[in-house]
Amino acid sequence: MQVIISLDYELFFGARHGTPENCLVEPCNALLKVTNRFGARLAFFVDAGYLVKLDELRIADRAVAREAGAVFRHLEALSRAGHELHLHVHPHWEDTHRGPDGWRFDLRRYALHDFGPSEIQAVIKKYKDALGRFTDPSRVICYRAGGWVIQPFTAIAPALRENGIWIDSTVFPGGSAKDSTQVFDFKYTSDKDHWRFGDDPTVEEGGGPFLEIPISSMVVPPWKYWSLALGKLIGNKSSRPWGDGASIPLGKGDLARKLLSATVSVASIDGKKASWLTRGYERRHAQGRRCFTVIGHPKALTRGSLAHFEKFLLAHPKIELTGYHGYLASAGLQRQLGGRTGE
Repeated sequence: MQVIISLDYELFFGARHGTPENCLVEPCNALLKVTNRFGARLAFFVDAGYLVKLDELRIADRAVAREAGAVFRHLEALSRAGHELHLHVHPHWEDTHRGPDGWRFDLRRYALHDFGPSEIQAVIKKYKDALGRFTDPSRVICYRAGGWVIQPFTAIAPALRENGIWIDSTVFPGGSAKDSTQVFDFKYTSDKDHWRFGDDPTVEEGGGPFLEIPISSMVVPPWKYWSLALGKLIGNKSSRPWGDGASIPLGKGDLARKLLSATVSVASIDGKKASWLTRGYERRHAQGRRCFTVIGHPKALTRGSLAHFEKFLLAHPKIELTGYHGYLASAGLQRQLGGRTGE
């Protein structure tokens, strides 16, 4: 079975947003020490709005210049090593400012479709151009919506098509959320390895111009979230995230659902969730599936999660650690890209 390891390359989005050294560089390097042993090429969905802000402000602000230097050098190294860099969009960077204490986020326009059509077009182009400084722009062909907020897709589809983005990897079948910042509904999505679509990434459309490669999902009983909460309370060095920031708290409704009933979550290498990988992978293997797509966030990695991940890889030596580019030919997207992917 093919396994895609996809990483959302981003800071935290609050007053405690963390530093790029601890949220990005150090955990990525620790992860690569594991995956390099298996010849893996990872797929990084880079929060490109962050790159734009760094570039805009680095000349006038020495602290931003140091931050930019660390991030830009790291992305250059990842690209040189052959890892895929793709587009992750958190458009609230458009409303973010720099203060004496760091980034000051305004999350009122958290979703890309909170912007008008011309603004969406400008954001996608600007963000892809920023990412194209570190890799061949023609190879930036995948998209992941910030916070999984991809609906309604019709608002952003024209901008993605115009900028050569033909693959999405946002949907996780069965998932849903509805709080102050995140609203998405994937509850009725088919659980397949991939499918073509047009106006809605949750609805298969045979002749659609886009390809959905969903993040693999699994049903999680509430006791597992109680275990996660208890682990955070007890804490130890192996369960402490590298990231030196703090996540936006879950909405009360979303938190209650997870603690009181079975819910659907992504297959992930973050924290203790990495210990759930084997169950999710082996269920798919038994179904004869051909792809297992895993998400991670460098800021949320722990020494314990990397140990679980390494144990998973050692236990399944026949898996093929791959990326998204390999799906182009089989999905019929090569023609749309004019054969410019380098494959």
